Amino acid sequence: MSCWNCQADPGPGPFCQKCNTLQPVPPKADAFAVLGLPKTFFLDRKAIGERHKELSRKLHPDRFAQKDPKERRFSLEWTTALNDAVKALKDPASRAAYLLKEQGLDVAKESGDEAMGRLPTEFLELVLDDREALAEAKAAKDLERVRALSKDVKARSGHELAEVEAALALWEKTGDKVVLEKAAASLAVLKYYARFQEEVEAIEQQALE
Repeated sequence: MSCWNCQADPGPGPFCQKCNTLQPVPPKADAFAVLGLPKTFFLDRKAIGERHKELSRKLHPDRFAQKDPKERRFSLEWTTALNDAVKALKDPASRAAYLLKEQGLDVAKESGDEAMGRLPTEFLELVLDDREALAEAKAAKDLERVRALSKDVKARSGHELAEVEAALALWEKTGDKVVLEKAAASLAVLKYYARFQEEVEAIEQQALE
C-alpha cells in the first residue's frame, strides 16, 4: 500500500512517515492495529484508554478542517475506528470475546440455546436460585439483601474472568485452540452475571426515585 499523497511506503500508523499526510484506515486493520497495540489479551486498561485519548487528539476532525478533502474524510474514518476499537478492547471480557471471535468463536452472537449448551447444569441451577433470591429481595424492598447478592455475583464474576485469563494465557503460549472453548464457557457465564448486575442497578435506581 502506497501513500496517496507521495506514493512512498507510508509505514505503520495513521500518518505517512515521509510526507506526514493522514492515511486511510487499513481495510484489514483489527482493533489492536487501529490503536497501535500488541495483539494480546494482556493489556492494561489504563494504557488502552490513554492510547485512545492520544490518537483521538491527533486525529480529531477539527485538526483537518483546512486540509485536503481526503484527509478530512480519513480523520472521520479514523475517529469511528478508534471508538469502535476502544469499545472492543477496554473491558477484559469484551477483549476476550473479540479475540475469540477472530478464532471463529463468536460468543456475542450465539443464540440462547448455544450459550446454554456451554453452561454446566449446576450453574444454571445457581442462576435460578440467584434470580429467585433477587426477586424476593426486590419485592421486600430489601436493598441490603440485593447488595449482598450483587457482591456475591461480583466475586463469582472475578473467578470466571480469572478462568478466561488462564485459558487465553495458555492459548497465547501454545496456540492450542482447544482451551478457547473453556474461555468461551466462562464468557457465557460472565454474560449471565452481567445481566444480573444490570437488574441490581435497576432495582437500586428505582429505590432512589
